[in-house]
Amino acid sequence: MELAEVKRGMIEAILERSAPLEAEAQVEVSARTSNPAIELLVEEGDKVEKNEVLLRLESDKQKNDFDQAKSQFDKEQTDFNRQESLYGDNLISEQEYRNAKFSLTQRRLAFEEAKRQFEYTEVRAPIKGTITLRDVKVGDQVGSGRKIFEIIDFDSTVAVIHVPEQYLPQLKPDIKARLISNTLGDTVFAGYVKRISPIVEARAGTIKVTVGVKKLGALRPGMWVDVELVLDTKQEALLIPKKSIVYDNDQTFAFKLHSDTNGVKRVKRQLVLPENADKVHIEPTDGFAVGEKVVVAGQSGLKENSRIREVGDPDPATVSTNAPTATATNAPVTSKSGT
Repeated sequence: MELAEVKRGMIEAILERSAPLEAEAQVEVSARTSNPAIELLVEEGDKVEKNEVLLRLESDKQKNDFDQAKSQFDKEQTDFNRQESLYGDNLISEQEYRNAKFSLTQRRLAFEEAKRQFEYTEVRAPIKGTITLRDVKVGDQVGSGRKIFEIIDFDSTVAVIHVPEQYLPQLKPDIKARLISNTLGDTVFAGYVKRISPIVEARAGTIKVTVGVKKLGALRPGMWVDVELVLDTKQEALLIPKKSIVYDNDQTFAFKLHSDTNGVKRVKRQLVLPENADKVHIEPTDGFAVGEKVVVAGQSGLKENSRIREVGDPDPATVSTNAPTATATNAPVTSKSGT
């Protein structure tokens, strides 16, 4: 049997949930024109910047169309400038000027379209991130609309949890959170509340809360994590060890040490009504005082008013007492402060 002292210390009010990690910035990259692939510039696992070239396609036709459209547009621009000057000097009619302006607009549109088609022969990254899928190789005939890359920005990784509406008053952006991965040996990662949905989901009675990760480390999208939201923190709470708790139906108890009128050490079964709890401690609403001792190991065989002794106490057999003796323990009890 072991004893531990009731003490004061810090305790956190924690809400626990589980969720898979997901990336908010995740895109599929598709080809926007049909041509053979001639140069592959990235591979799966590579980090890329926004607008970085990932793949080049054959571009002979698009380059010729672009050069021709540019030449025609430049010529049309020169002709329009001359017509505009003549119109300013009242040497041509308004209709001739409008025709010249319309012709320039058409050439500009043709030039811009040729430029777009030429640019489409270079497949670029739409976001900053990491290449997680490459589904093309040099020599492939790439069709317009075909998915060829996937990019994920790991820095956008979040866990989306659903919190009962009763906790709404305690939810605030940026409150402390922790993410625990069983896959990584219960490693704890610091997190924070990134967003709180402004509505309650009526059917479930929950609020969507998005939890961000401060430093991703070895976490990856798709992994399941346990999420702890720290809803409140008390610095000087009265604490009893969680391992002191015994259960009787739906109620929880702890055995605390007391001395009877003859000075014999016994245990009393005390009801525990938790106000807060974390992984190690419980903050009871009442019934305990600082310095009292509670049984934290071996309490399963105890009954109300069982006699116990601590290491260093005289053997109960040598102590004369007129008090009734409850179930006694033959093994010595060690005393340990704290947990």
